[in-house]
Amino acid sequence: MVTAATAPASPGYCDGADCVPYVDRSAVEGTHCTQNTRYNFGIDASGNTLACNSRSTWIASAPLVGVRTNRLPCGDATGVAQSPDGVPLSCIDGAWTPDYRVTFYG
Repeated sequence: MVTAATAPASPGYCDGADCVPYVDRSAVEGTHCTQNTRYNFGIDASGNTLACNSRSTWIASAPLVGVRTNRLPCGDATGVAQSPDGVPLSCIDGAWTPDYRVTFYG
């Protein structure tokens, strides 16, 4: 039996889109999605990363590189990541930083 004491913790770091939780794996660019402030990434049938924007539409996004912790150093990494609690992150000024530009302005 899984209890709060034995449940696995969300990964604080993983590489690749396959290990990112709550990614919609059936997203289709230009179609309807349910926009939230967390867990807004999708992957289409070709493996492209999509993000659900404020108009509740899947749009193209930079590649999803995995799960990263807020403020974890990233050097000059490209792509986007998701925090363990679902916040979209981008590498800004050398650290993974919450970034809602695609979600709200894309």
